[in-house]
Amino acid sequence: MYSICQKITIEASPGKLYQALTGQEGLCGWWTKTKTIGEVGSIASFLFGPNGEHQVDMKIIALVPNEQVVWKCVSGPWVETGLFTFDIREHDQGCVLRFQHEGWPEMDDFFQHCNAKWGFFFVVSLKSYLETGEGQPHPKDPSI
Repeated sequence: MYSICQKITIEASPGKLYQALTGQEGLCGWWTKTKTIGEVGSIASFLFGPNGEHQVDMKIIALVPNEQVVWKCVSGPWVETGLFTFDIREHDQGCVLRFQHEGWPEMDDFFQHCNAKWGFFFVVSLKSYLETGEGQPHPKDPSI
């Protein structure tokens, strides 16, 4: 099995990053529109496509304030993969996000596409959202 792994340093507090990964306003500000977000065991729904016609549902597996967020896709293109883990650590420049999306059976074109997109969303959109107040969420993201 394969994993997508990303690491990024962000000039923001761990608490601010945690809010961007768990709050509706934060997720909409750097990734994509969300219909719901909640507690451990609940389902967060994310909308993709030009008009939000593609819905991805993530079960929230773990929430450790300012330290970790874990999702599992229960509806959408990543159902056959494993967990999405966001680990947050304090850093002298702010914080570090280590992301892992595990359980990919092969490094096919879709794996490579998702790896590139996660890189964009973290390195460009999330970082900008937290450091300047403006991200580049879907559908403003580039076609890769």
